Amino acid sequence: MFRQHISAMTGIENGYLIFSLIVFMSFFAGVLIWIWRTDKTYFNDMKNKPLD
Repeated sequence: MFRQHISAMTGIENGYLIFSLIVFMSFFAGVLIWIWRTDKTYFNDMKNKPLD
C-alpha cells in the first residue's frame, strides 16, 4: 500500500519522501525517549512555573 502511494506521486523523488519519513520518525522517537528518561520532578516544576 505504501509503495503504491509513493509510485503514484509524480514530480517528487522517492528519496526525499523516505528521508522525510526517517527524519520525522527519528524526531518522534527522540522525544519519546527524552520523556521517558527525564526526571518526573522536572515536569512538575515546569507544570507549576506559570503559577509561581
